[in-house]
Amino acid sequence: MVETPASSRECHRRGCDEPAAFVVRERYQEETGKGAVEAEAVLCRAHTAEEHPTNLDGVYAEYVFRVDPLPEAVSDDASSNRSNE
Repeated sequence: MVETPASSRECHRRGCDEPAAFVVRERYQEETGKGAVEAEAVLCRAHTAEEHPTNLDGVYAEYVFRVDPLPEAVSDDASSNRSNE
């Protein structure tokens, strides 16, 4: 099975071994104008907080910058919240 970024469990940032909690996606127009570029990375909470749109020069009608929680991270948070009650 080929592992996609969203199925990875470790933060994408080099040197970080924290568990990934979010997937960050950005779709923008390539600098040459010849097509869309889609970038995706799974990141831990700390590195996700540092993320922001970086390719605003490539904004077009279908531009996307989105941060979504990984399903595993959401269920992990829910279980740790229940154990703290």
